[in-house]
Amino acid sequence: MRRVYYAFGLSIVSHTMFWQGMFLSVAAALLAHWLHVASIINNVLAVPVGQTPHYVLGSVFGALTHGEVLTVLTLLAAGAIGLASLWRLGRALTLQHPVSFG
Repeated sequence: MRRVYYAFGLSIVSHTMFWQGMFLSVAAALLAHWLHVASIINNVLAVPVGQTPHYVLGSVFGALTHGEVLTVLTLLAAGAIGLASLWRLGRALTLQHPVSFG
């Protein structure tokens, strides 16, 4: 029975979604450690809606010019992993339950 448990554990560890989840949780923990998320949300909510993309890009550029490269890289990594996970989850759900419009 131990072989079954080992095989099951290896199948979980070798799955790409497991590693994406691990990297996403590490990136989220690093962002929570380096950034105060509540103040970021308050700052973004204080900006008028039409100027939000300009504000976000200006904030990222300001972080880069002030030497906070690891923070920006962690933010980009978390965003990329999060989008990849959502894309994979969406593909998995649509492959199991295909929707036909015809």
